[in-house]
This record gives sequence, structure tokens and C-alpha cells, in this order.
Amino acid sequence: MIRISILTLCPEEFASFLKTPLIERNVASGILRIEIVDIRDCAPGSFRKIDDSPYGGGAGTILRVQPVEDALKAVCDRNSHIVITSPAGKPFKQKDAGRLAKMQHVVLLCGHYEGYDARIYEYGDEMLSIGDYVLSGGELPAVVIIQALMRLVDGSMKKESVMEESFEEGLLEYPQYTKPSDYKGKKVPEILLSGNHEAIREWRRKEALKQTETYRPDLLKKKEIDPALKNYIDENILPQYKDYEESHGLSHIKTVIENSLELCKDLEADIDMVYTVAAYHDIGLRYGREDHETHSGRWLQEDKKLRNWFTEEEIRTMKEAVEDHRASRKERPRSIYGCIVAEADRDVDPKRVICRCVQYETAHYPEADEGEILEKIIGHIKEKYGENGYLKLWLPCRKNREGLAVLRKWIITGEIVEICKEELQKQRKSS
Repeated sequence: MIRISILTLCPEEFASFLKTPLIERNVASGILRIEIVDIRDCAPGSFRKIDDSPYGGGAGTILRVQPVEDALKAVCDRNSHIVITSPAGKPFKQKDAGRLAKMQHVVLLCGHYEGYDARIYEYGDEMLSIGDYVLSGGELPAVVIIQALMRLVDGSMKKESVMEESFEEGLLEYPQYTKPSDYKGKKVPEILLSGNHEAIREWRRKEALKQTETYRPDLLKKKEIDPALKNYIDENILPQYKDYEESHGLSHIKTVIENSLELCKDLEADIDMVYTVAAYHDIGLRYGREDHETHSGRWLQEDKKLRNWFTEEEIRTMKEAVEDHRASRKERPRSIYGCIVAEADRDVDPKRVICRCVQYETAHYPEADEGEILEKIIGHIKEKYGENGYLKLWLPCRKNREGLAVLRKWIITGEIVEICKEELQKQRKSS
């Protein structure tokens, strides 16, 4: 069973949708549980004020944080996945429908007015858009998302009905025909009447490719890293990290590459550029930690070999992305590539964060006693990851958000001291 909660200001817009055959049938069979939550019910006072004018001026009003936060608290649990519908979100695709269909609880937050208070975005696990246009509210996008994902929920429809549909394999669907076989001289292809199922499958595959090349060539974009580019980076760039300190060595770079490629799957980004930015992002540490992002960006820009794969504009974008990755940066990265590598570099796995902090401090202060090292480690973690820490998350990444929450809990409860102490002792014993 999948549970879907819709947070909206216009619950009446879903009245007819809830009576459509697909939804009614799945609710009746127990496959779907759907609830409509009026955000106004969570607004205080007799007037139930849920919007207000933006600071700094501007047309219209925006949705306030408090009613949205309280509405989310009312419906969410640890299995909830919060989707914010917004023109700023990544384009909703078939693979997103398949991903959401496997979740236990999907929460759809529908915007209104001139948008959301920016602090609302912190509650979302992701933002999705159904197109590059602006609607009066997020209700229609919510309906589109539910229609798409419900068809893929186990038991909702016959598997044969969805196996060969458009976008399931990154291609449009092949042409289909029904009776009569000859309509005003326009005949059904003979192969479909042959009874040769293997030949029919091959014909359908070729026709799907032809349809895609004709109508949606963008779907045929390369999804694998260029082998020559990967070979060059793997043989000439990654080995540079082998003599770097352990906290920023080859293991860390491979983790950032892996995280970047995972984030890239759901974003409109060139995979070759993503791989290159992740590989070069810390290379400038050879010249010291201070301003290493600037040195890294310059190294990338001055690497003439990269001109074999990228235009000057793409190289400039990658250079800026590398420069923008550092956690202490206050401004949002200038491109999606900067956001990807910054989010990937955060890698807020609580135990890994502590391990890297211990590695860094012990490498830089080898003569310090345990008390001094612990003080430095805990001070850095609080400064960077605490409630008022400088680290910012630029993309809706559930892993980083949950990891940050765990670290902050350890800081508040004081558990952080014992956890850091155990890691420090473990590393000193193994060295």
C-alpha cells in the first residue's frame, strides 16, 4: 500500500479527481490511502491567515512558514517523502514516477499565491515541476504526479499494460494499430499480422527508436561517461590525490564522485561535466587548504587536454562549479554543477564526518594530547554542523538532511564527545 497526503489551500479541486476509476479502485482495494489536508486548518486565529506580503516589497503575497510546518508535522513520520511542487523544481519524468511508486508515504505540498517563503523549501526532500510555465497553484501538478505514479504501484494495473509504454526505457512508444487492417488504403504494417513475435518485438524496438529520433531526440542524450575522458581523469588526475592527507585523499574524492553521479541521475546535467567537476574539486589542496577551491578551478581551466571534450563555455562553468563547492561559501553556487559537487562534498554521513574530522586534526596536530585534539574536533563539528553552523545544503538530498539532523542531536545531547573520543582512540591504535 502507498499512502499519499496532499497539502493544499484548495481541497475542493480534488473532489472529481478522487472519483476517477483508477483512484477509486485502488482506494477500495486497499492499494492506496489518500488524504487531503487543508493547510488553513493549521493557521492560527479566526481568520486563518496563511499568506503575507514579502519582506523587501513585491507584488502579491507568499505562503507563510508556520501553517505549512504544522501541516507537515500533522501528517509526516519517518517514512514520509516530501515533494514540493514548484516551477523551480526539476522536471518530473517517468523514472521519478517509478521511484515515488516504491515509497511508503508521499507528501505533495501544493503552492499558491506568488510562491513559498524560502524557509519552507528546507522541509522538502525534493522539488518537482511538470513544465516550464506558471500555474495558479500546485494542485494540477499534484494530480499529474499521482496519476503517473499510481499506474506503477504493484497491483494497480496489469504489468503488461505499463511494461512497454513511452519513457519506460528512455524511448517513446512504438506505433500501434487496430482494426480494420486496411483503412482507406492505409494499411497496418504486414509484420504485425505475421504472428512472428520475435520479428514483431524487433520491429517495435526499431520503430520506438525512430519515433524518439523524430519527436524527442533529447531523450537519446548520452547517459554514460565518455570512456576516453574517464580514462584520462582516472590515469592523470585521480592519482594526484594519493599523497594528499587522508581526509581529502583519494577515498574522499571517489566518494564525492559517487555522490555526484547519484545526484546527477535526477537532474538535467551533463554527466561528463559532473564527473570532471567532482574529480578536480579538491586538486588545488596541493597548494594548501586556504583558497584551495580557487587553485582547483584554475587547474581545471588550464588543463588543455579537457578541450578534447568540452567547449570554453563548459570549462568556464566547471571552473566556477569547483570554486563554489566549499562548505564555508555563503552564496548559492552559480550553476547546477556547483550545487551537485557542493552537495556531494557535504556527504553528511555522521560517522564518516567524525572520522574525517579526526583524520584532519590528528594529521595537523600530531603532538597534541587527546584532550586538545577532542576540543578541536568538537569545536569544528559544532561550528560547521551545529544549529547555527555555516554548512548549507543546496539540493534536496534526504541523506544529507537526515545526517545533519543526527549530528545536531548528538551535539545537543552531548553524545558527540564520546563518539569522537572512540573514533580518536581507534585511529591512534591503528596508526
